[in-house]
Amino acid sequence: MKFSQIRKLAFKAERYLLKDITLFDVYESDTLGENKKSYAVSFILQDELKTLTDKSIDKVMDNFIRIFEKELGAQIR
Repeated sequence: MKFSQIRKLAFKAERYLLKDITLFDVYESDTLGENKKSYAVSFILQDELKTLTDKSIDKVMDNFIRIFEKELGAQIR
């Protein structure tokens, strides 16, 4: 899987609050398995009308996790 797939799916899942997604580390190792990578990504969420709450952020992140696992077969660590 490529980071571009993750980015595209994230913006499809959250059009309103997601402002940016950045890849800041890629880890490859035999311990992960052949042809597997671990991506470390950061998300910038912003509501221009109000302050985000932990509850609203958790909802978005839980949705990302669910979609990444379902659509990409990702294992979230």
